[in-house]
Amino acid sequence: MPPDQSVEPFVVKRHGLGTTKTMLLFCALLVGAEILITVLAVVIARAQGDSVRDGLETIWLSWGGSPLIFALGMPFLLLIGAITALEERQQADEDDVLLSIDSVGVHLGGTQPRTVGWAEVRGICRIERPFGSAEDEEWEPYLVVLLHADEALPRSSKAWGPSRPWPGSHEVIGRAMPYDDLVAAVARYAPDVPVTDRGRVPD
Repeated sequence: MPPDQSVEPFVVKRHGLGTTKTMLLFCALLVGAEILITVLAVVIARAQGDSVRDGLETIWLSWGGSPLIFALGMPFLLLIGAITALEERQQADEDDVLLSIDSVGVHLGGTQPRTVGWAEVRGICRIERPFGSAEDEEWEPYLVVLLHADEALPRSSKAWGPSRPWPGSHEVIGRAMPYDDLVAAVARYAPDVPVTDRGRVPD
């Protein structure tokens, strides 16, 4: 039975510090802090009867004027960020989409986005691949769209099909996508496609 076309697609977006909106908020807070520091310096200097100029120079001209250069550049970064955020809003934030599942298939985001139609998908799985040295080996989660049946899977998991880091797992102050959400999303659009968690897969 074909999926209900009225159902909204399942979309996982980037939510950590890497998003333009988050960086825009961060820059806005920095600009606000700069203004607050300047106002406080003026008020304190006035209250103590000291030179306002001396206080401001102490704050902004230390370390060869680096704080002043940073403060002057921040509003421009804020303006650029605001323009970028506005364009992203108009473009439906496509750059922030990590994973999308709908009636067409599976869309993998990232630097090389790719859409795999349901006719090609033999399964979707979560695996963990090793990285680091043999002495300090760690495991990273990945989402893999299988293009081969289980009995025909190549030895290396990197040849199983297109893969991406598990959505949300590498974000700073982000949240990794729950495995059950993936299972539910695939069942909604392609109930015949198996979703599995294969754990650690050494290549």
